[in-house]
Amino acid sequence: MRFGVALLGLDHWYTAHGVCEIASKSERVALIGVSSPDATHRAWASEKYPEIQVTETAAPLLARDDVHLVAICAPTAAAPELAKQALAAGKHVVAVKPPARTVAELDSVIVAAEVAGKFYGSFEGMQRLTPRVLKLRELLQSGAIGTPLSYHQIGHGGLPSPWPGQPSGAPSWWIDSSQAPTGAWADHAIYAIDLARFVFDGEIVWSAGLIENRVHTTLPLEDYGIALLKLQPRAGGSAVSVMLEDTWAAAPGGGAHRVLFIGTHGQIRPEGNDWIVTANGEETRHTPDPSPFFHLDSLAEALQSNADIPWSAADARANLAACLAVYAGA
Repeated sequence: MRFGVALLGLDHWYTAHGVCEIASKSERVALIGVSSPDATHRAWASEKYPEIQVTETAAPLLARDDVHLVAICAPTAAAPELAKQALAAGKHVVAVKPPARTVAELDSVIVAAEVAGKFYGSFEGMQRLTPRVLKLRELLQSGAIGTPLSYHQIGHGGLPSPWPGQPSGAPSWWIDSSQAPTGAWADHAIYAIDLARFVFDGEIVWSAGLIENRVHTTLPLEDYGIALLKLQPRAGGSAVSVMLEDTWAAAPGGGAHRVLFIGTHGQIRPEGNDWIVTANGEETRHTPDPSPFFHLDSLAEALQSNADIPWSAADARANLAACLAVYAGA
């Protein structure tokens, strides 16, 4: 039986469009429907995927027996209530990131997931299913660069666009402080925090950061953030420094995206889909199987077989808490 997926909201369209495309082409997963209160978004879904059910509210989709997983791509402010509705209807849930505006708000969803006995997580954790991230974890855990010392990430981009074809920085939920709890820094850094916690198998134990508006000075949320976090591996040993600089301050064509892992014997950097390890004066290339970031087939297989899933509601909570701690201390 194919694993039915429904999307609630298309507001986080960077994610929603990818999920729709992957689900619509999968042999294991089926795209069942999309709900959105936005008529423009509904029109896009109906034209792009005429075979699916498109609704204004979530209720018709949540009532369907062939919907097994709900992907919430609505604004963060709406996500907790939608998640509770989906969980109460007996659906597994993957939520927009950040999945809530506060840890307390997220905790109420986690309780609902526990009561329902269903999977709940947020989208940043899906990277843990990809061969690329699993290969990186294997390299770091096997000592390919000795003892890991630091992880550097830069995500320097422009303001988000409300919808394809609309200008960056036009009014949207991303830059509305009543709809989203954070701006540029957590928009990208939440992925990096989840990645660090997974590949180093540890937790963030300390953080400090600078959160500012450097270019878009009237924006209600920041366009620039830089943070230093300390991650302690669960197995003990040396801590890992995590340095994250993420912005919405780049002019068109001026973005920069960098990742680097440094250890006592060398470094790991990405090159396309590959990981390049430079250690003890020698360079090796490691090529994982290509796959989409939203590895829906693997998630569906794990949920259908009751197999272990390498991320959970607890990870969504830890990632959000680590992000919010930087803002609180900035």
